[in-house]
Amino acid sequence: MVAAMNYKGFCPICQAEASFSATDDWYRGSLTCRSCPNGSVPRERALALVLEEHFPNWRRLKIHESSPITRGISAKIKREATDLVQTQFYPDLPRGSKEREYQCEDLQNLTFPSHVFDLFISLDVMEHIPDPEAAVREICRTLKPGGAMLCTWPVRKNQVGAIERRVVYNDDGTTTNVKPEEWHGNPVDAKGSIVTVDYGYDIHKALSAWGGFDVRVYRFCDRTHGILGEYTEVFLAKRPI
Repeated sequence: MVAAMNYKGFCPICQAEASFSATDDWYRGSLTCRSCPNGSVPRERALALVLEEHFPNWRRLKIHESSPITRGISAKIKREATDLVQTQFYPDLPRGSKEREYQCEDLQNLTFPSHVFDLFISLDVMEHIPDPEAAVREICRTLKPGGAMLCTWPVRKNQVGAIERRVVYNDDGTTTNVKPEEWHGNPVDAKGSIVTVDYGYDIHKALSAWGGFDVRVYRFCDRTHGILGEYTEVFLAKRPI
């Protein structure tokens, strides 16, 4: 049995001393900040830390956040950013629709003009995209020169190659599972979202090739900020000026 963890640190979302607690050792989903509204988990605090360190003026930048959630850094961005577009993918709505709470967008084929955003932000979205290369190219297209993509997604530490497909999308509209199905939560679909791609250690090289980005990967074992456990990588991909 794993002993509960409960200690004080500094939350980069709350920007104050906070209590972090977990009841198991899968800290990625359970090491919660008690001070954040609705809590926050390590990957959210990791992204917040990189955001504040590299873009201290983020509140005044034009931001596109894909698939926001209602807690942690997503909630903070919604409260404090002055020029923000939040989007979700609704398969039953046309691209660009504003019929629901969030604008409907497909990352593989965005409706936005080129060079409009300073920042693109997403938390654990890219592992659900059928064609990640197309999505990265579209994200890059919509960023201004000097703009950046700031994202989290799981990196399989024993996988050397950039990507391994879990699902293949066939020309006739069917799908073929290459690996056993894996599903993650989806804030707008109770069924969840299937994982389409596993990312490995070399994914940073693919990001650079696909989008022409300068790429940095941040990995953490950061007790002070409550960033412990597996899959805490943050990707910062900057479009050259």
